[in-house]
Amino acid sequence: MSLFSLTTLAGHRYDFNYTISRPVDATSASACPVYPTLFKTALGVTDPASLKLIAGYKTTTGELKYRSTNTPGIDADKSGHWFDLTAVPTNRAAQRAVQVVWDAPSLSVTHSDLATVGTKLTLIEGFVNGNDSLFFHLNVTFTGAGTAGNVTTDQPQYVGRTSETDGWLVTPLVQRNDDEAQQQNWIQVNEGDKITLSCEVINPENYKAVRYRWSKTSMNARTYQDEDVTVRRSMTTAPYTLTENAVYKDGARYVLRVYLTDLNGKSTWKDYHYYVDVQTHPGQFMEWPTYKLSYDFHTEYPNLQKPTKLHTFTKKDGTPANCYAGEWWSVFWGDNLNTEVGTDSATIYTAAKNMVAQYDKDFAYIRDYMGWPPDLSARKGYKSFVYIFGSGLSNDNEANTTQGGYQSSTYADGQNWACVWASYYPFSRFRDDADKKWSDGLYQRNAMIHEGIHAIFADLGACRGSSWFHEGGNTWLQGQVYAKRDGQYGDAGFLDGGPFLAPHMPIECYSGWLQDGSYGGPGAQGVNMYDGGKQVCTWRNYLGGVQYANAFPVVAANICGDGVIPWIWRNCKDYVLKTMGDSIGEEPMRQIITAYRARQALFDLGGWDKSYRSVVNSNFGISVKPEWEPYWINVAPYRITPYQSVELDNKDGWMSPDTLTNPGWSGGNIIPIHVSGDVANVEFRPEDTQMRALLCYRTKDGRCYYSQPVKCGNMSIDITEKPANGVIFCVVCNTDYVYLGDAQRKHHWDYRIRLGEGALAIADTYTRWFNYEQDLKDAFSTGIQSVRDNDNSAAGKLRMMSSVAVRGGVIRLDLGDVHPADVTVRVVGASGVMVQQGRLSADGTFAVPANLPAGLCFFTFAYGNEHQTVKMIVK
Repeated sequence: MSLFSLTTLAGHRYDFNYTISRPVDATSASACPVYPTLFKTALGVTDPASLKLIAGYKTTTGELKYRSTNTPGIDADKSGHWFDLTAVPTNRAAQRAVQVVWDAPSLSVTHSDLATVGTKLTLIEGFVNGNDSLFFHLNVTFTGAGTAGNVTTDQPQYVGRTSETDGWLVTPLVQRNDDEAQQQNWIQVNEGDKITLSCEVINPENYKAVRYRWSKTSMNARTYQDEDVTVRRSMTTAPYTLTENAVYKDGARYVLRVYLTDLNGKSTWKDYHYYVDVQTHPGQFMEWPTYKLSYDFHTEYPNLQKPTKLHTFTKKDGTPANCYAGEWWSVFWGDNLNTEVGTDSATIYTAAKNMVAQYDKDFAYIRDYMGWPPDLSARKGYKSFVYIFGSGLSNDNEANTTQGGYQSSTYADGQNWACVWASYYPFSRFRDDADKKWSDGLYQRNAMIHEGIHAIFADLGACRGSSWFHEGGNTWLQGQVYAKRDGQYGDAGFLDGGPFLAPHMPIECYSGWLQDGSYGGPGAQGVNMYDGGKQVCTWRNYLGGVQYANAFPVVAANICGDGVIPWIWRNCKDYVLKTMGDSIGEEPMRQIITAYRARQALFDLGGWDKSYRSVVNSNFGISVKPEWEPYWINVAPYRITPYQSVELDNKDGWMSPDTLTNPGWSGGNIIPIHVSGDVANVEFRPEDTQMRALLCYRTKDGRCYYSQPVKCGNMSIDITEKPANGVIFCVVCNTDYVYLGDAQRKHHWDYRIRLGEGALAIADTYTRWFNYEQDLKDAFSTGIQSVRDNDNSAAGKLRMMSSVAVRGGVIRLDLGDVHPADVTVRVVGASGVMVQQGRLSADGTFAVPANLPAGLCFFTFAYGNEHQTVKMIVK
């Protein structure tokens, strides 16, 4: 065993079965095709060339282990393994029974003479991408003599998604008060209850000694890392009475370390995770607390005087620059100005006057009423300024055709000063006739104010590690000017929809969801990549500009008051959420993240509700992919939606999110659920650290309701007020709020949910449920023709060949060019309850379960980003 390379896998895992029949004298290989859809769904990649092939096997104690290197006897240019007659990878030539090799796009299975008639083996081969894995169980049976034509292999059959407790060598036990112990690794109690955690060793006869140690996972206040702090030393008995009188802070993840000594005296240990939730107000609606974080720069600059001096700039010939000065702002340009600004001095000076007037007006409100200081120029007695580059000034050598505008710094009067650098292009949009000549005048004028705000921020010396907040905080401040001063909650910015259409992205994120499935860090960590001096695109279109979105500042201001944004700029030296958490404490900060994700689900944003819904409506369902070439990874296009899809895992009803878009750190998922009755219940089971979940809904008239958040267990919400369109939302989020590096930004947090009483079925994830005033129904209850109504066909690529569904029979389809392995099937009864979920067989048929309820059912066939639904009578 020392020759084996063993790997422990801790991420998301998908398992599929193949059934193979091989005559013992067959020489041709059994080809087990692995379709690209499986790689994309399980591992988030479309090209498996970079993936590692590993073999799995079980030890005599039932523990699953892995070998990541080839066994001897495999061609040098191939990846694969020889297995012995116990289905264990072998290094010995004399034990080679069955060979499995990756021969793209299939797993190739051959055998030696050791495999005789009647031999049955289950061989495990898989692919790994980071911590995530895709495994195939090759169930091989060797039959009598036959030819190559007698070699048969079925299509891959989905087994399920592994959960955290799969493969445990112990059975977890949890107990509330003196109730009967439950065989699960999570427990939810009320304040004051007794909590006991325990386990039972599976196959105890295989061990001569077992010891147990319990720890509690908590964040180290100095390093911000999660650490397991021992709460019960190594003991010979498993039960651990966590508390006789539970309080909220007892809710956490607990780690059981089990030390096992086998009959040969060899000792190993394994860690197992338990989750505890303590409810303090069970069954009540959540009233989000507010926190006071506020700063007023007036206290720092109580007597700002109007600046009287102008900075000194010259033209190329050394003569003074052209200038127009207002009360607090000024603009400088040379004699080589692009004629688009004007061909005569009167037109140019009018544009300059209009520009400075706009700056004076907007920044007077920002300064005098919102309490923000001006930039350093004004604080030192100089008028703030806009520098027109490419116009013939001595501080730059740009051509007068160069376009653009941004915040920069310029040397004058003995030092560098933060300012707005602008080309002729935005300058021209301040002409009196600009809106008659061009369609982008308002956009360009607002963009110039945006850069002026950056000049303020640049001189505050704050948020140095939070590039995202320089943008998001900026757009928030500018939006507040028009909302507070003019009462205009105007259109949200084009990029403001990003956090709503991909809520799995972290809050402190620059360039969004990157092509490898990770996220850009708060200071653009992981984003910048170059090839031959040219920048490589690592992000996806639209989401790559998420740093300009201001959803979090809007919600933070609602929770903490408008003064929280100035407070951040006065106190934050590196990361925004870290600074907030250091002030208000860990638990309040995690609650703010939870509240943000919940309010995001309902667009509970005060006066900004309609603005944000408008921009989300405009970009709903667009496909995101590499924005331009050269790109890093050619990821498949993905249609963005606020809502997370989940897939049924097993017969117990637990459902799991896809591994592409489950949450990043501080990210969330929003799962829409059809409900009925007066109360809806959904169970939540975390499979990772520091997670929270809750239910929420909005009524037709816009009222918002939230359940109590949970760390695990049942979520319950009163729905007597009737959710709009009969749909509520399950919000799941990670609450880590301090950026810790690459491992964190590449990680996705996993969980499971299960529908309970009043929760009927997962709603369509591409219906715009956030338009709560509208009458909406998803594909399972409207707009569906019966097979007979549409002449035995469905609109789309699939064509129904059966007009009725017979229990125990099959539904036949003409798939066109769609591969059967790419099609998933969901069956929903007339009441809206999902009664079956599965995949097509290799011949393009769907086996109708014998226990399917008779009557009307809706059959949805999904493939890629498309889905078709038909209604059929089940007989």
